[in-house]
Amino acid sequence: MTAPDTPDTPDTPDTLVARFEAAARRDPSAVAVVADGERLTYGALERRADRLARRLIAAGAGPERLVGVALPHSAALVVALLAVLKSGAACLPVDPGHPPGRIAYVLGDARPAVLLAESDPTGPRSAAEQAGIRWMDPGAETEAPDADDAGPVTDGERVAPLLPGHPAYVVYTSGSTGAPKGVVVPHSAVTALFDAVGPRYRFGPEGIWSFFHSFAFDFSVWEIWGPLTSGGRTVVVPAGAPRSAGDFLDLLAAEGVTPSAFLRLAGAAEGHPPTALRLVVLGGEALDVSRLAEWYERHPEGPPLVNRYGTAETTVHVTGRPLDPARAAAGESPVGEGLPGSAVRLLGPDLSAVPDGETGELYVSGPQVARGYLGRPALTAARFVADPAGGGQRLYRTGDLARGTAGGLDFVGRADDQVRIRGFRIELGEVESVAARLRAELIRRRTAAAASATPVPEPVPVPTEGHIHR
Repeated sequence: MTAPDTPDTPDTPDTLVARFEAAARRDPSAVAVVADGERLTYGALERRADRLARRLIAAGAGPERLVGVALPHSAALVVALLAVLKSGAACLPVDPGHPPGRIAYVLGDARPAVLLAESDPTGPRSAAEQAGIRWMDPGAETEAPDADDAGPVTDGERVAPLLPGHPAYVVYTSGSTGAPKGVVVPHSAVTALFDAVGPRYRFGPEGIWSFFHSFAFDFSVWEIWGPLTSGGRTVVVPAGAPRSAGDFLDLLAAEGVTPSAFLRLAGAAEGHPPTALRLVVLGGEALDVSRLAEWYERHPEGPPLVNRYGTAETTVHVTGRPLDPARAAAGESPVGEGLPGSAVRLLGPDLSAVPDGETGELYVSGPQVARGYLGRPALTAARFVADPAGGGQRLYRTGDLARGTAGGLDFVGRADDQVRIRGFRIELGEVESVAARLRAELIRRRTAAAASATPVPEPVPVPTEGHIHR
């Protein structure tokens, strides 16, 4: 795997694999995964993942190599994700629900050693075959699912020892020039995230989490590995469930889960069983705090709400601030302060600190900063810059604007044309690039009250849905 930047020295001495295996040793009979009526204990999950990991190693997987995963939300998906990490490889999430063109692009750009996919010839398997990438059906086992095996995969079986600085996953985000880019995130960055927030919020065996988001969206790292590295349980929400907030609430209540998709569910809470809300973490996109007023009216003594800010390049969340009714009434969008171990700074165009109360671009340093962009050294050098204060640290330039206050940072907006839709970062340049190839008219939203249009030079037929998906 090409990663042009040397990762920062990790503060944590272990990997996601080591943390999962420690949890499995503590209580192998504890339920780790619930999915569509199926319940997998830590022991059963580990046995299945070890068996698949050995198949992956035999197929060439290992540290600094990629294995693609293109499976629907299910227990088998969690098994596959764990197996990839146990093989030593980094996971390349490929959502099978994404447009075929994007799937083909990600596979062609990342070139994983293997793709784990179902045997459906019309699915991601087809894109892998066309790209000359080996694919493997993780369900095609010759042994019984719970058969005894040789125990956990060891470094002696891997092509090289698995280290904290090795990549854990590569997630693709939108690209300003029309090409999505892969962000390389090491194990040490994810364990640093959990070290920063786990003790405060009591991560542990009593935690029951919802795996709600697409696993190609980095927020899912929080939903999957938060519980599985602390002895908790992840409840896999079927891909179709989010369409009905009411059905989703019923599932969460039945399993005792703290939900992720808060604002959508809050409005559907009336008339549904109560959920086991202990903490609500908000993140993924800029928070409209005015939408929380109704929540506080209904639940004046309710569970705490915490707003978090982060990007794929800073490993899910890198700041946080507890919310309160006063801030909701004021209409502010607070993102708080950097998590323990991470530093967030507001800098001007010349990388000098902006005065208190002024707006500046948000830069992040610390163990949660990613290694860089897969196969893009120039872009990595432009976005991951040397700390002007010295010390050999790197700063990630987020492109987000914030303002410093006595209570931390308030999010202001973007310094470029990037927007967020349902938590996904989208570069308008990418949209423009695709639309230009379609010779379609592009409408670019600039503000809440204005838009600009770029007309095509001559009349053309309206693109069909099939053209747009391509």
